[in-house]
Amino acid sequence: MKTYEYRAVEVRQTPSGPWMVLFSAPANEIDAWAGVPQKRQLGERETTGFQREVNAKRLESLKEFYSNPDNVVQNPLLCASRQGAQGSATFISDSEAQTESSRTGTLKIEVEDLESWGLLQLLKAVKTDIERRAPHLKDQPIPPDLIINLKNSLTEQPEEEAESEEVAAEETAEEEETAAAEEQPAATEVIFDESHILEFWQDVAARVQVLEELGNGSRDEIQKFTKDAMISFLRPLVVVDGQHRLRGAVEMAKDVIAKEPYLSLIEKEVEQGASPEEVQRKYETQAARSLPVSLLLHAHPAEHVFQFVVVNQKATPIGRALLGTIVSTSLSDAELEVVSKRLIAAGIPLEESRAAAFIARSPSSPFAGLVERGLMAEKGDLLPWSVLVSLVKIFRELRGGKLYHEKSNDYADIWRDRHLASSGIVADWAEKNFDNEFAYWRSLTGPWRAVFIAFWTQVRDKLAKRDNDQAWHYWGSPRQSNVFNKPSLTILSADFFQYLCDVKATIDSAESVTALVDDWLSQVDPDYFNRDWKLQNVKKDSPGIRKTWSQTWVEYRKNPTRLPRQEVYRKPAT
Repeated sequence: MKTYEYRAVEVRQTPSGPWMVLFSAPANEIDAWAGVPQKRQLGERETTGFQREVNAKRLESLKEFYSNPDNVVQNPLLCASRQGAQGSATFISDSEAQTESSRTGTLKIEVEDLESWGLLQLLKAVKTDIERRAPHLKDQPIPPDLIINLKNSLTEQPEEEAESEEVAAEETAEEEETAAAEEQPAATEVIFDESHILEFWQDVAARVQVLEELGNGSRDEIQKFTKDAMISFLRPLVVVDGQHRLRGAVEMAKDVIAKEPYLSLIEKEVEQGASPEEVQRKYETQAARSLPVSLLLHAHPAEHVFQFVVVNQKATPIGRALLGTIVSTSLSDAELEVVSKRLIAAGIPLEESRAAAFIARSPSSPFAGLVERGLMAEKGDLLPWSVLVSLVKIFRELRGGKLYHEKSNDYADIWRDRHLASSGIVADWAEKNFDNEFAYWRSLTGPWRAVFIAFWTQVRDKLAKRDNDQAWHYWGSPRQSNVFNKPSLTILSADFFQYLCDVKATIDSAESVTALVDDWLSQVDPDYFNRDWKLQNVKKDSPGIRKTWSQTWVEYRKNPTRLPRQEVYRKPAT
């Protein structure tokens, strides 16, 4: 166990508020005891971290900034202590008189030498920590296909072939994992709203099982789960905000000691028998900047995410896609409950994010894998997060179902007012302890979700193609597709609710939605969207174009004698 000590001052902003420890430390030492749990994409899965991946351009910019010793960064790194970590952080107050809002003392940080641990030992520790946060995961099965894929990935290959075959192996594994997920009973998708933490636990537990069975403990990585990544989840402290500032300072120190006069000093001590690692660490500490740190001695993961979200929404906003992904997938349900009211009070769209995140990730959803989540590794040309949020809102809140060419009618709201209460799908609202039919409908896992998935699945299957990315009605690629884009998806949503109002239809079950969609589209040509609409240099989401598309679709759907001329779609309505 390594020990670090720093003179510090402990402060709090209110008599009932938590204590924060203010101090400074060399960047390389901070890097030794603080983890940076990153939200990273690993194939079709994600880690549970809440920090963004390092931006190489920003990192280089910071290194250049740090190269001038007179340049300073005033805002401190924000750190927090972690439960169940491999180490501890303790503030030891001085004996002298203190005030109610501040006191001086020494911060003592102890951390295990995690770099000396093997990958299997690290994975076991991460698995234990996840189970501490969500105890029910201990009883969950590991998907057999996940085990098979991992074992296949460890098949020995000649070095010259390994790199060239790596991509193909990963793609095969990801395809099989996705297929396995789709074959599982629907109940497994909604056992936990924290399904992402279940997936992360499965990924970790599977790697533990495979490494134990194969007795392969010398690896540094197993299918993108590296020692460094696992160590980040086990440090006694976590970097809540400021990873780029920290990483830039660490890299700058390494660059400095790789040159004279440090190079000669290091070589001399190593020749005299000193440990290269110890000498390297010694001079990195000398060369590294001392960065200011604000440490919150609060170990609950919910508090970490709360502080991260508040900092990044109130000070330096991050994209709503990544915000939604982080809020929805970094905490278990029990942990999220602790902080949910505070996030909502701080103006964070918590339930909106959680609702959209489920639709963006669930294998049962026709939008799975096709929506941006703010992750660096995701492919381009995905449906914007804000578009999915707006579509979810139409179905969940039953508001926003307006056709662009009309001025006032909100057909989703009209249907709610006239037909929701008599719909069989909400008949058991009282038995489920809700105040009314709408409260049950819009609840996070309420009937809206099954209706949304059933509706869009049937729309996709009738009006789009999933397996041809060159088709004009491809279910994907918002830039190219005539159907998979904000205007078309919004028009289809609003017109469906208009249809329900026209025929005075209720929704009695999610299964009945399929028949309702079939009736709604009974005379529509399946190739309505599968034509070249001559949209070169046309902005699809401009008001005039949206109105044209809206009016053209509704008029055609109500009297589908022949398809509209293709040129009409590029002419903006006035």
